[in-house]
Amino acid sequence: MKTVVRHAVALLAITAACQASLALAEEYYWTSGGNQAASLTGEQKTTEQAPTACQQGGCQTGGCDDGFGDPAFGCNCHNVIAAEDCPRYGIVGFAGLDSFKGISDGSFESNFGVVTGLNAATAFGDRGFGWQLGMSYGIYDVDGFGSTTLSRERSQEQTFVTTGFYRKAQEGRRLSYGIVYDWMVNNSWGVYGVNPTLGQWRGQIEYALSGCNSVGVWAAQRDRGSINESDLGALAGTSVETRAISQVNFFYHHKWNSGADGWIYTGLPDHGRLNGDASLLDWTIGAAVQVPLSDRLALYANGSYGHPSAAAGSTAAMESNYNIGMGIAWYFGGHARSNSLNGKAGLPYMPVANNSTFLVDQNPTF
Repeated sequence: MKTVVRHAVALLAITAACQASLALAEEYYWTSGGNQAASLTGEQKTTEQAPTACQQGGCQTGGCDDGFGDPAFGCNCHNVIAAEDCPRYGIVGFAGLDSFKGISDGSFESNFGVVTGLNAATAFGDRGFGWQLGMSYGIYDVDGFGSTTLSRERSQEQTFVTTGFYRKAQEGRRLSYGIVYDWMVNNSWGVYGVNPTLGQWRGQIEYALSGCNSVGVWAAQRDRGSINESDLGALAGTSVETRAISQVNFFYHHKWNSGADGWIYTGLPDHGRLNGDASLLDWTIGAAVQVPLSDRLALYANGSYGHPSAAAGSTAAMESNYNIGMGIAWYFGGHARSNSLNGKAGLPYMPVANNSTFLVDQNPTF
């Protein structure tokens, strides 16, 4: 298994380097500036002024133009000339490195591994409504987990599934929203090495201030919990209860003229704990960014931190929560770049759940 993962990481790095090189070669710009695009005419290199995203109806003019000078904050399907300008469906694949730590890891180290997945969507009609379905698979701790007193030789596996409906703002409208259901399926998870399957509802509502900026709220409400029995060493036979942590977050979303997207958020988690304590995390903060290198290839990164309620020390170290991930995303039908705030109507609106958007509480029931 270690060899397979090492090969997978090496392949990921090679693929990212090759695709980035091809993308930059395909869309080469002079380093001297001036936004000049280079191309070959015979054996001669010629240049032409490349229009910016905003010159193409980009964020400063309010996103996609509806043909009458009115801004539209998602792809406008009424007045497009070519069908490829407004895809009815889209598939995004992603692969990268990921590290997370939560209450399930106790005082032990964090979990590091690789994750890959797909996020797909299809648009209904021409009003911005759509349905999305996504899934990711991650493998962590390929060298085992534990200490001199507790050891888990098995790798940890984690699967997320996200599906639901959304509406992206169109035709001058400013309000976008979506609601999805998330499943988290674990194998050999945490200190107790249990296999919980958990569920939560997650919703998001976003108001466009302009074609470049929006503010909104996303929240998660725990649903399905799980009680499992550990089979790990001295902990064998211990019954463990696990459930999602409800949370509400306020976010700011910015769209750059280059087509890159950035999000930053902060919020409050539910203070009710399985062990009866009043609080596990006081507050959370997180961010995500996606930078397109071409119409199909993009780089992504995300991170979050949950501040423990306990004072700095051993207890706070056990309760701290964080997640860091980075990798590449591939848009199978193109449209990684978009000059509208939330991209094309036929592309997913909300990300597949991860260890930032799906927080977890755990406690032995004895």
